Amino acid sequence: MIRKDHPYLGIAAAATTGLLFWASRDTGPFGPLVLIAPIPWLAYALTAERVVWIAVLSFLAGTLGRLGLILTYITVIPPAVLILWIIFLPLWFMGTVLLTRWLYRSASLWMALLAYPVFSTASEFLFNLVSPHGSFGSLGYALIDLPILVQAASVGGIAALTFIGSLVPMAGTLFIISPRSRGHTALLAGAPLIVVLIFGAVRMEHGYDRQVAVSLIAVDALQDDDVRDEPTALRNAKAYADLIDTSAGTRPDIIVLPEKSLIRKPGWSDTGTLIRSAAEQYGISVVAGFNETLADGHHANTAEFYQPMQQNGRYLKRRLIPGLESEFVSGTENLIIGSTGIAICKDMDFAAAIRDYGRRGVQLMLVPAWDFRADARLHARMAVVRGVENGFAVVRAAANGLLTVSDAYGEIVAEKATAKDEAVVLSAKLGLRDGTTLYALFGDVFGWLTVVGSVLLIIRGFRSMRTA
Repeated sequence: MIRKDHPYLGIAAAATTGLLFWASRDTGPFGPLVLIAPIPWLAYALTAERVVWIAVLSFLAGTLGRLGLILTYITVIPPAVLILWIIFLPLWFMGTVLLTRWLYRSASLWMALLAYPVFSTASEFLFNLVSPHGSFGSLGYALIDLPILVQAASVGGIAALTFIGSLVPMAGTLFIISPRSRGHTALLAGAPLIVVLIFGAVRMEHGYDRQVAVSLIAVDALQDDDVRDEPTALRNAKAYADLIDTSAGTRPDIIVLPEKSLIRKPGWSDTGTLIRSAAEQYGISVVAGFNETLADGHHANTAEFYQPMQQNGRYLKRRLIPGLESEFVSGTENLIIGSTGIAICKDMDFAAAIRDYGRRGVQLMLVPAWDFRADARLHARMAVVRGVENGFAVVRAAANGLLTVSDAYGEIVAEKATAKDEAVVLSAKLGLRDGTTLYALFGDVFGWLTVVGSVLLIIRGFRSMRTA
C-alpha cells in the first residue's frame, strides 16, 4: 500500500496540478479548471513531511503550469527574459505553497484557508506593479468564462479574481485533508463566495442604457512593419479604405482597424488621407493604427480617430513591448473623446493606466491591436477584464489574433479570428452602460489589503509557533 506522502504520489500530484494549470492558465482554453488545478498538489504538500521534496516538486508543478506561456513566446521574447520566466515563475509558486504549508501546520483553520489565496494574490499584485508587462499572465484571467464571478473585478480588479481563483481550490483542499473541519471550511469559504455570486448576478441584470453599431476589419496579409516604398503603403491603405466602403452597407457607427495597419513616413503621401476620406464619405467614425517614422528616425505607434466634420484625435501608445519596440517613442496621455476612449494593444495590460478612463466616464474603449496568434485568446480576454473593472465595453481589433466585441459585464458579444489569406470583417450591435465602478473610483484597495493580510498572517504564524 502506498503511503499518502509517498514520493511517487507526490510526483503524480505535482504533475496533475501542473498540467491542469497549463490547460487553464495563459493560453489554455479551459479556464475554469483553475478552480481545481492546485488541489492535488496542495493536498499532498500540506500533509507530507519532506520539505525539500515538497519544494522540488512545487517547482516542477510551477514549471509545467507556466509551460504554455513559455512555449507561446519562446520565439518572440529575449532569451534572458525567457530564462527569468523559467526560473522565477516556478519559484514564485514554490514559495506560495511552502508558506501555505507552514501556516496550515502551525496556525488555525481560518489562517490556513486564507493563506494560499492571500499569498497568491499579494505576490501577484506586487509583481504586476513592477512588471514591464503589467498584469499579463495573472491567474484571475482564467475565470473570464465565468461571467458571474468576473463581476468581482468591478470592485477589486484582477486581484479579486485571482483571490477567488485561489480561495476555491484551497477550500477544496481542506475539505479533503481536514474532514472534521468541513463545516467551518464551508462557512468561511462559502459565505464570501455566495456574496460574490449574488453581486455578480445582480450586476449583470442592470442591462444597457444605449447601443452602438461597430465593425472591425483586419487583413493580416497587409500587416508589415517593413514596408519600404510609398506605392505599397498607399496600396495597403486603399485596401482598407475599400473595406470601409464595403462595411458601410451595415451602417456601423464606428469602424476599428488593427494596430500598425498603416505606414506613415516623412515625404510620403499620407496614408491616413484615404481612411479619413472614407470616414467623411459615409459619416462613419474610424480608428486606424499607424506605424509612423518620425523625422529623427524613431518610430511612433499611434492610433488616429477620424470623425466626420471634426478634428482628428491622435493617440500615442503608452506601453511598448520590451525589446520588440525599442525604436518607438512612448506616449504619456490618454485619449478620450466624449464617452469614447482609445488605447493600443499592450496598454490594456496595465490596469492602473486604464482605470483613468473609467474614472472619467468612458463607456466604450476602442483598441487597435496586433497579437502573436498563439496568445490571441489570452490577450483579448485581458482587455475584456479591463472593461469589467471600469464599466465600459471594449472593441478590440487585433491583427494576427481575434476581432473581439465585449460589453461592460465581460460577455463576448461577437468574436472572429483573423486570417492570413483574406480580409476578415466583424459587425455587431453593442450595448453601453452609464456610470462607473467601485474599482475605477477606489483603485487597487483590494490588492493592497492582500499585501497587508500577508504580513499579518506571517506575524500571526510566528506567534502561533512561539505559543505552541
